[in-house]
Amino acid sequence: MTVDAARPPRPAQVTVAFWLQLAGAALLLGFVGVAIAHAVHFDGAIDRAAALVPDADPGEVSDERTSNVVGTLFVGVPALLLAGWLAVTARPVLRGSNIARIFVFVAGGGQLLLAATQACGGFLLLPLAFAFSGDEDVIVDDGVSWEESGFQDALYNSSGLFTEVFFLSGFAVALLVLTLSGAVVLLLALPPASRYFVPRAAAPAWPAFPGGPMPYVICPDPSAHFPKPLSPAVPPPPPEEA
Repeated sequence: MTVDAARPPRPAQVTVAFWLQLAGAALLLGFVGVAIAHAVHFDGAIDRAAALVPDADPGEVSDERTSNVVGTLFVGVPALLLAGWLAVTARPVLRGSNIARIFVFVAGGGQLLLAATQACGGFLLLPLAFAFSGDEDVIVDDGVSWEESGFQDALYNSSGLFTEVFFLSGFAVALLVLTLSGAVVLLLALPPASRYFVPRAAAPAWPAFPGGPMPYVICPDPSAHFPKPLSPAVPPPPPEEA
């Protein structure tokens, strides 16, 4: 018969990991708000650019609006999902749920994989950026050159400082959240935290008896419980002479 050991007191590493998770979720939610504000700001810039260039192609204006919405969803939805993931698992982690700790490990690994994929993709695109950096025109299908239209020129010149701040803040938030997630994973993987999430089983215990522990009775003659050695046969006494 075995009994489960009582869960040890919550170590300080788990408490620190809890607050770091909440900090990461708050940063991501703040970035989602900035992304929405930037989408509204850029839509206004599209309106201003279309007013400055009356002969702008309506299809080009529509494409810019679509790209604005798609780009906002592309960065906002993953950030919102990750913020919810970290916020939902924070409280169970504080209470010692090993399943919640595993979900935190999965979130940290996913962020690291995504960051590595984006970094590798950026390095692969660097040669193309250097190849076209000095060209004013870009050759597209059938040898026709494409130049930036007057609408796009007016749009990106009027988008203002907010767009640059948005992209810089996105990079900073991604890097900071990745650092916080790495710290959370490290803290939750330390031995004190592991013992808190997976308590060890106690040694076998004797069954309990009513009124106290098992009673012990002292026998006054312990030799009575062991077999007695056989005594050698005694020859009968010789007959007496008459």
